[in-house]
Amino acid sequence: MTEFIDTVVRAKEGFDPSCVLLFTESEDLMEKISDQIEDEELTIFTKHKSLSSFLGRSNVQVRSIKNSPAVGLDVLDQVKDIVLSCAAEGLVDRDEKVMLVISTDVQTVLTFEMSDIGVVNLKEEVEDRIQLDVLEAAFNLGTKIAKEGNEGLPAGALFIMGDMNNVLSNTTDSVRNPLQGSVEEELNIKDKDNWNTIKEFSMLDGALVLDKFGNPVAAGRYVMFGDGFEREIEDGLGGRHLAASYISNRTEAVSLVVSSEGTIRVYKDGKKIYEVDVV
Repeated sequence: MTEFIDTVVRAKEGFDPSCVLLFTESEDLMEKISDQIEDEELTIFTKHKSLSSFLGRSNVQVRSIKNSPAVGLDVLDQVKDIVLSCAAEGLVDRDEKVMLVISTDVQTVLTFEMSDIGVVNLKEEVEDRIQLDVLEAAFNLGTKIAKEGNEGLPAGALFIMGDMNNVLSNTTDSVRNPLQGSVEEELNIKDKDNWNTIKEFSMLDGALVLDKFGNPVAAGRYVMFGDGFEREIEDGLGGRHLAASYISNRTEAVSLVVSSEGTIRVYKDGKKIYEVDVV
C-alpha cells in the first residue's frame, strides 16, 4: 500500500488537481490518502454506510454507493458512471482538474480535465433551452428516484423541461392535473425541500412538465404522438423513452428519463444526447 500511496502523491504533485475522487472499500487507504490531501476537495465513494463523517475534515466528503466494486477492468465502467453523475449533478465543475484514484483489485490513478469529458458537452447542448441548475436538480432527483424507488420497488419517471406552452399543446392529462391551482414557484425543483413532493408527482402515470426555470406546471401528462416521427430509441426501451424522444423532437424541450433499472437518459431534438447508470 505504501508504494501506491507514493504513486498517488507523485501524481498529485505533477498534475496539481483541484479535486480528488477516491473509489475504494479500504478504510485504511481512505485515511492515508486523506492525510495527503489538504488543499483540494476529496470525495470518497464507497459502499460502507458508517463512514459519512469519520474523517471530520471540511474538505472531505463520503458518498455511499449501492454496488460493490466491479471485478477487474469492469470497475472502469463503474467509475466512469460515478464521474459522469458527479458532473451532471454539479458536484464537479466544468473547469475542474480531477485526479481519480481507484483501489479495488485494480489500483490506478487517472488525471483529466472536466472540459474534456462528455457531460460538459451535455450542459453546453441544453443551456440554450433550460437553466443548467434545473438540469442538475432534475438529475439529482432522478438519481434519488432510481435509488429509492417507490416504497422499495423500482420506479421510473419522465421530466419534460422547457418550451412549456408547446409541450402542453402536445400533451394531454392522464389524470386531473394535481398542480392546478398551486403556486408553481413554491415547488421549484431547485429547492431540495420540494423533492419529496415533486418525486410523488413525477411517478404518476405520464410526464412531469417543468418550465425552463424549474417550476412544475403539470403532472401526469401523456404525450400525443403525430405522424411522420421516426423512432430514435434503442430496442428494449419503453413508452417513457419514446415519449421523451418524440416530445423533444416536436418541441424545444429537453427530456430526462429515469428508468426503473437505474439508468438516466437525456433527449434533445428527438435524439439521446446523454446516458449514465446511477445505480
